[in-house]
Amino acid sequence: MLQKRLNRPPTAPEILVAGGLFLLLAAVVFGPHISGWGFFSDDWGDSAGRYYPPGGESFSHVVDYFAHTFSYRPVLVVFQPLKYFLLGDSMPAQFALTVLLGVAISTMLYGVLRTLGVPWIHAGMIAALSLVYPWFDSIRIWESANPGPLTIALALAGFWVALEGLRRDSWRWHSVALVLYFISILAYELTLPLILAAGLVYTLRVGWMSARARWAADVCVAALAGLWIGTHTTRTASGGLSAYFDHGKEIVEGGGTLVARTYLPVGESSRTGLMLTLIGLLLAAGFVVYLLRRTDVEEQQGWGLRQWLVLALAGLCVAALGWAIFIPADPYYTPSIFGVTNRVNGLAGYGLVILAYATVGVGFSAIAELVPPGRRFVTAATVIAAVLLGAAYLRTLDRHISLWESAYDTQRQGIETMKKRYPELPEGTTVFTSDFPAYETLGVPIFAAVWDMNGMIKLEYDDGSLSAYPMLEGMSVACGQEGAGLGAPGTPPIMAPYGKARFLDLANGKAAMPRSRQQCERIAPRFVPGPMYLQGAY
Repeated sequence: MLQKRLNRPPTAPEILVAGGLFLLLAAVVFGPHISGWGFFSDDWGDSAGRYYPPGGESFSHVVDYFAHTFSYRPVLVVFQPLKYFLLGDSMPAQFALTVLLGVAISTMLYGVLRTLGVPWIHAGMIAALSLVYPWFDSIRIWESANPGPLTIALALAGFWVALEGLRRDSWRWHSVALVLYFISILAYELTLPLILAAGLVYTLRVGWMSARARWAADVCVAALAGLWIGTHTTRTASGGLSAYFDHGKEIVEGGGTLVARTYLPVGESSRTGLMLTLIGLLLAAGFVVYLLRRTDVEEQQGWGLRQWLVLALAGLCVAALGWAIFIPADPYYTPSIFGVTNRVNGLAGYGLVILAYATVGVGFSAIAELVPPGRRFVTAATVIAAVLLGAAYLRTLDRHISLWESAYDTQRQGIETMKKRYPELPEGTTVFTSDFPAYETLGVPIFAAVWDMNGMIKLEYDDGSLSAYPMLEGMSVACGQEGAGLGAPGTPPIMAPYGKARFLDLANGKAAMPRSRQQCERIAPRFVPGPMYLQGAY
């Protein structure tokens, strides 16, 4: 009885073909960039932590290093060192891993959509568009952002298994889903709201009486994983309910901008208000047409206006659930569209792609309902519109990738200047660099933090005793009684003993090694910060 009420799942050959096509798309889009790709920001620090952890290079010391960093995300304590042990510090290999995670997610998204009854052509187009979506591209091209894709892949796998468990009326299958849900949340809590809401789909599929126990099990597992994270996290939320409300408002506003950019990825973002109005009117018009022609629509066989409207609603819900986890987080975590920050859209972006594709389907399907002979063209028109949208995504993605590549080229220029000036460095040396840009553009780092250049010098010189720090905007040379370094108003300086500290102007290669406070004060005016950004567009 239960099986008759549910769609048959996609076959294994179908999934294999779909996955192969997504892999081919990824190879065409990202493949040309893999060979020359590089590390950015946290990549340098994490890779150096693998090779030069405090205490030594043994596996246990590496795990201890990542355990200290990710104590509240225990899955990452295993995933991060394992990733570096298997792939090393090969930048192309690490980049390939992020892309393959995207392929895996697209394949599972396709499987979930097919299991839920979405026709193969529409499920395939949604999954393909998600693979090249440009407004969460950091999860494709920034190696340190791959905990997000990892947790999404695990959650989707769990949801797919849970749907199969519903079809088979099997608790054994649902037990596997619970394990995957649990691991997903402990990898990165991004998916917790989505997992909590999964039971709603169970209920719509098989009814409340059949779904309630499974939903309750999901909630218990999610609560247990969430409790672990909440009691072990080193991050604290501040400001109370008013701060949550303010941040939630920022997320809604930023999310609105991102919704508009999902439909119109090229051109000026100033059209947000107009785009949101048009989207709302189109969905409302489709709903009105459905209500007016409800009997005719429900008599149709297969995929129609009702299904398009439900799919659009599902996409909106996924987007909202993808952002919900960030409401109590630091204000930094908002749906910005800039560089490393857009990893915040790592889950929500999939919902936005579903929403955009479904909106197109709603529009054409509504027109077809008013002009019945046009029904046969709905699928073709929707797919053509999606191909055009995909072309716009690719154009935007290509521009973004070029900015990241420019940032890495600039990094290499700075590294070559350092290695030309200092072919070798004594053990324990600390290099303070100046007059070098921090970012290529908003959110695309060159050397913009203490951990990136510090990791870089260890890897480039193959010496874990070395340290390096960039002089950023607001910093200046700090001269103490026993050592020299960098300081900024309101923050403690980064210092190194005289004789161990070296200053290097990466713009012209000039260097200094003060051996006393007097020498430090004399050379201080010669070393100044470089520009924060080389350009302002993204």
